[in-house]
Amino acid sequence: MIKGHQKGLSSIGLLIVLAIAAFLGLLVFKIGPLYLDNYFVNAALQSLGDEQVHKMSNGEIRSKMSKYFSVNGVRDINVNTVEIERKKTHTEVRINYEKRVNILGNVDAIVTFDNLYESRSSSE
Repeated sequence: MIKGHQKGLSSIGLLIVLAIAAFLGLLVFKIGPLYLDNYFVNAALQSLGDEQVHKMSNGEIRSKMSKYFSVNGVRDINVNTVEIERKKTHTEVRINYEKRVNILGNVDAIVTFDNLYESRSSSE
């Protein structure tokens, strides 16, 4: 029988696990709000489904998006970046943007979002 054989996690091992968990927690707290904002951006686009987007002017679409962003606290998204493309059969409303967040020191994370809503005209 071997006496004194260690079982379990050492102190250094525990510190490494805690450091990794702290770093992952930091990432969640730094990047999580960006995804929450994008959820509301996508919800704003999907709310256009209740409207007849193909009959609305570009200004009306942007105004509706701006109101939705204001009510839901969406930060740092400019409604002037909303791209509206009208085609024969449908209207596309797209919001492309990227966000940069500082993680630690000079380490940044860049997250890119691409949201699209396609409105079909009622003539189909």
